[in-house]
Amino acid sequence: MQVKENIKLKDFSESFIQDLVDIIMDAYQEHPEYGESSRKHAKRYIKWLKKHSTFFKVLFVNNKPAGFVVGDGNWTDIEGKRVGEIHELSIKKDFWGKGLGDLLLKEVLKHFKEIGLKTAALWVGEKNRRAIDFYKKHGFRETGKSVYGWLRMERKL
Repeated sequence: MQVKENIKLKDFSESFIQDLVDIIMDAYQEHPEYGESSRKHAKRYIKWLKKHSTFFKVLFVNNKPAGFVVGDGNWTDIEGKRVGEIHELSIKKDFWGKGLGDLLLKEVLKHFKEIGLKTAALWVGEKNRRAIDFYKKHGFRETGKSVYGWLRMERKL
């Protein structure tokens, strides 16, 4: 079901950091092993994301932060190939199942295409079936696995 409220995408701003921490802490409730262990770690992670991104959009629903997506168009995978790396796509749990993840994913994939990339890739927790199914629905396929419980997924653009 699509959200009918007022939806806006805004570029990252330092003023959003605490809201982004809230989103991360909320989004990983069902799989805390893939999230951050504390608000301090989440804040450090968000700052890392900002440094490693060419695309960082925050989603607002009725002027409240609901999710965000971070992509890096300058990423090189382990084979030395330049890919559009989706570092993070998080949505507050109250907004799950409303089409907002589709919107965020569409925007970051559009960015990757606009800068001439041919492949989008990401890592997802192997126990996070909801996220894995979401990415598969959008054309991603599993291409690898880490010893730390993460799956590599990729799709052509």
